[in-house]
Amino acid sequence: MLGSRFIKVITNILTRLSKYCAYSHIYKVLYILIRGGKLSDQTKMGRNIALLGIFCPFFWFALFTGADSSTLVFHASHSSIVFLIGVFIMWLSLKKRITTDEQ
Repeated sequence: MLGSRFIKVITNILTRLSKYCAYSHIYKVLYILIRGGKLSDQTKMGRNIALLGIFCPFFWFALFTGADSSTLVFHASHSSIVFLIGVFIMWLSLKKRITTDEQ
């Protein structure tokens, strides 16, 4: 009884935290792209991924706590990659929207 309640609490916490994970947003965008979802959803998801790349808590924590340069470079490059993925998704979505509007 206590074990199942503990698992439900942990699952609930992880579900809430997944909203702030860039990879969960990337998964949602890929899912929308595959299923042919609305373009506005893709654009919003791309924006969210780019913002998560900029405001990545791991990078900012490493920066403000004075982490060594290799750790800081690792987090900065990871955040940059996530940011660029978000920008690419937004660009791709807006490009699709422009081509469908012209037709």
